[in-house]
Amino acid sequence: MMRVPLRRGLGLAAVAVLVAACSAAAAAPSANPADQAKSFATYGAPDSWANYGEEFSTFCSTNSFTCNKDRSQGEDMSSAEEIAAFDSEKNNPKAILADIGILFAGQAEQKGVLSSYVSPAAAKLGSLGPGLYGKNGGWEATFVGVPGFVVNTDFLKSKNIAVPTSWADLAKPDYKGLVGFGKPGSSGTATMAFVAMNLAAGGTLDDYTKGIAYAKALLPNIQGVPEGNADQFEKGDVPIQIKYDFNLIALANQEKGKVNAQVVIPSDGSIYAPSAIIENKYDTAHAQFGNMFMDWVLSDKGQEIFAKFGARPIRYVMGDLTLPDSAKTLWLPDSQYTQVKTIDTTKIDITKIADIWQNQVGAGG
Repeated sequence: MMRVPLRRGLGLAAVAVLVAACSAAAAAPSANPADQAKSFATYGAPDSWANYGEEFSTFCSTNSFTCNKDRSQGEDMSSAEEIAAFDSEKNNPKAILADIGILFAGQAEQKGVLSSYVSPAAAKLGSLGPGLYGKNGGWEATFVGVPGFVVNTDFLKSKNIAVPTSWADLAKPDYKGLVGFGKPGSSGTATMAFVAMNLAAGGTLDDYTKGIAYAKALLPNIQGVPEGNADQFEKGDVPIQIKYDFNLIALANQEKGKVNAQVVIPSDGSIYAPSAIIENKYDTAHAQFGNMFMDWVLSDKGQEIFAKFGARPIRYVMGDLTLPDSAKTLWLPDSQYTQVKTIDTTKIDITKIADIWQNQVGAGG
């Protein structure tokens, strides 16, 4: 008499388990990258940064994906902030990919936030130069920027101030309070610009003594001045802004018809500073999509799209890619790059740079 209820109870339990299993299966993330494309997000890679807008739209159309139009998040995040977000959001990941300065790749590895995926194209970068991809996966160099500055020549002319053409010029008292610059050690762009300043001043990747002396002379010109945006440039609030060449070119073109702008690659030298893309190991719901995009950005087409914006692709700089002239229409003349050097970024310690800037240059927080 008691067996029937017992069997019935077991049957109900089995049904409950089966329903729960089906529900779990329904809630599991899709392994189809086309489905993942509909909801993926990125940090620090807005449409206007080195042409990521066209990168994603072309990648999606090439693969017949309907991609998330609101994918770009944290557009103003620094590299350090993007890595911190991957880490803090590990239980509820918000983004699969992020653009960082290559010097921050080591921090991302130490934090343990990177996927284990190594694109075949990324592995090939290893034969072109040191420190261009993560051998344990999760990051790869994509394109380079060259630190320089853009000048609102109308504003300087109204103040009877000459246009600076070198880092040495930029440290002159004429430009006190006029130069927008980020924070070395926190911003990848600012860090690489400081490295370029040090080398131009006669320093090396092992010795920043000359760069520290230079930066102390530059300090009055940048203290209290924001990094600067297009509106501040146009109004003359921040008439000189230090950024990567592709951003400077974009800003100068944006200001055409409003103010006259001149992009300067310093005559006393600069460097090719790689950016990188990182993939979040915690965002497993978009892993296949992320892997495919990591392949895409190093393909011939993906690299050419960066070039069209004015950003030199990493494979081009390392001699592994030939670009058509049609991809270089926004580039500055090659003559301005004769003093630009390729450097071994593995010799640059971002923590050391942060310490030098705060405690030896005396720039404080």
